[in-house]
Amino acid sequence: MTYRVTENVNLPFKLFPIVQEVGKSRVEINLKVKALFDASNTASNVVIKVPVPKNSAKVNAFCNTGKAKYAPENAAVMWRVKKFTGESEHLVRVECDLTATTVEKQWVRPPISMEFQVPMFTSSGLRVRFLQIIEKAGYKTTKWIRYVSKGGQYEQRI
Repeated sequence: MTYRVTENVNLPFKLFPIVQEVGKSRVEINLKVKALFDASNTASNVVIKVPVPKNSAKVNAFCNTGKAKYAPENAAVMWRVKKFTGESEHLVRVECDLTATTVEKQWVRPPISMEFQVPMFTSSGLRVRFLQIIEKAGYKTTKWIRYVSKGGQYEQRI
């Protein structure tokens, strides 16, 4: 069963971005990600795409969990965390040295995007309480339900 809900959704993550433009040659991005789901759950395969300016000459990324690597083809730092425990916080700091440009143009900040999977968590709160299978072929059923929340387009503007 697959369904989509757009109202009254409990978000699994909260992003706290802080962007500081230091002069015209440097940008610093601090991102704190907080898991809002229960501590007994764990998100897996979490990938956070932190955009940086296209005229970045040198990018350094420092994180307390997982691996953060600059991807110049995406103009972003890809931060990968294998296991993200519920009710925890993780940080990444990105420092960008910019090349000089001839045109004075403000950096248009694209949104931070996120991909993840959280087993046994439902953002909508939908729970299966009763299921009846009517089949005369003697089908042997197993009582088991799997809840998985996947981040499709999970984005936050900075």
